[in-house]
Amino acid sequence: MRILIIFLVTLLPIGATAQQAAQQRDSFFEDYQDYARFVDSHIMNREFIELIQVLGGRDEYTIEQLQGINQRFVNLFPKDFLSRAVVRKTDLGDGFSQEMRVYWGNNDGYNYFYALLHAREDGLVVLTFTMNSNVSEVLSEF
Repeated sequence: MRILIIFLVTLLPIGATAQQAAQQRDSFFEDYQDYARFVDSHIMNREFIELIQVLGGRDEYTIEQLQGINQRFVNLFPKDFLSRAVVRKTDLGDGFSQEMRVYWGNNDGYNYFYALLHAREDGLVVLTFTMNSNVSEVLSEF
């Protein structure tokens, strides 16, 4: 019994470290294509909670706040999006860039997504992002 307790106590820090490392990887992608696939698939399928959490909102919002945000977007866009485009992308130098993506469907309006990105040797980091149904709000980020 004592050996089992020592073994479990020894494993606890390893598990905690792995969990912390996973949490530190939020907003981090292997490359631009990995980031684009993630953002496009989550917005196209209206998976807003996971999108926000993985892009850095995990420690910014309570689950209740995330559910409220999700409900507002689901009400605005009751069906999955059918089309998407990157309509503006600006190279800021030294691996930094910003972009605006747009998603739309059948008469449900447009969803605008903005991100400030940093391409590093070890991957791509989403520094900040915003999503809005009002194009002016997203364009003001440029």
